[in-house]
Amino acid sequence: MRIPQWFVLAWVVFFSALGIVGAVFTYGFVRDRAAELDSVLELPNPPQLGRPASGGQTPAATVQTPPNGDTPTPAVATPTPNGAAPQETPAPAEGTGSEAQAAAYAPWDDPRRVSVLLLGIDQRAGEQGTFPTDTIILLSLDPVGHTAAILSIPRDLWVEYPGLGQFGRINGVNIAGDNINYPGGGGPAFAVRTVEKELGVKIQYYLLINFEVFNTFIDAIGPIEVCPPEPIDDDRYPDGSYGYTSIHFDAGCQALDSERLLQYARTRHQDSDIGRAARQQEVILSVRDKVLSAGGVAALLPEAPALWESMQDNIRTNLSFEEMVRLGLRAEKIPSEEIRQAQISFDEVYLSTSDDGEAILVPIASDIRLLIEDLFRPPGTPSSR
Repeated sequence: MRIPQWFVLAWVVFFSALGIVGAVFTYGFVRDRAAELDSVLELPNPPQLGRPASGGQTPAATVQTPPNGDTPTPAVATPTPNGAAPQETPAPAEGTGSEAQAAAYAPWDDPRRVSVLLLGIDQRAGEQGTFPTDTIILLSLDPVGHTAAILSIPRDLWVEYPGLGQFGRINGVNIAGDNINYPGGGGPAFAVRTVEKELGVKIQYYLLINFEVFNTFIDAIGPIEVCPPEPIDDDRYPDGSYGYTSIHFDAGCQALDSERLLQYARTRHQDSDIGRAARQQEVILSVRDKVLSAGGVAALLPEAPALWESMQDNIRTNLSFEEMVRLGLRAEKIPSEEIRQAQISFDEVYLSTSDDGEAILVPIASDIRLLIEDLFRPPGTPSSR
């Protein structure tokens, strides 16, 4: 029996209408139930990472110099090295006090561990170009666990330069990265990639400085107290002109100005690079203590923009001024007893000689992994070292 076309069409129209009615009913039911659930649970709005803390209003911009050293201009957004959208540097309002100025910056609210690779170059007065990084320190912060870690990496560590198929000392990575114009920041970005590969950790930021930056910052905050356990005599301390001079430090606590503090952090001939690394970590923690005793990061904010501007020609970083302030405000809340310190020492390397006859430190990967695991262990757990 042949079914009439009008009968088929009627059934199609009927089921189409039934589907539409069902969809409308289902949507209304789900919408009502969702509204009831929302009113019961009172769910908070999702966090907005990086947003200003003051009512969602973007703080005023101030003079900011991009990391590449361009001339600063007022209220200009600073481009980030990776091509991300530019950000304006918030300026604290005048006459509101350091606490109000600090409140102008959004708190560091990303819960993930954040790490910064600090690189110090041996750049002499008047020199231009790219330089080895004789100081390499990993600074890592766990915002959730309220812990921090400081790891010194010896300059003679023998590593593979990623993607180049060659090996060399780790302090030469900055030069190699600049020579190949490594994406994302040249030498410092290449140093980050190399350290990530060797340590198995993620590093988000780099900060490369020279002696001038160190001296400028220490001059701004005043003398720093250090406590060498025994006298230090170095007859081969670099004099800045590729010659040598003699320096001496008495044992015991003493306050040092910027020039003497730099000598203390750089000297190594009485002991070794391992001893120098320990002194550099002592200086970092002593600087932290000095800043905290003076009122914390907030107390530095009135002079911070001018200080940042004065150091631009001697800094390379992918951190914005705002990110530095926010990280500083977050880091100063970490209890001193939760700051873990370590260095890659003779326990994690073995001595060897390169093909050129130079003394090198060959990393023992398994021991370095154990060192990192101990540094990054959960809060409240005892050290395994």
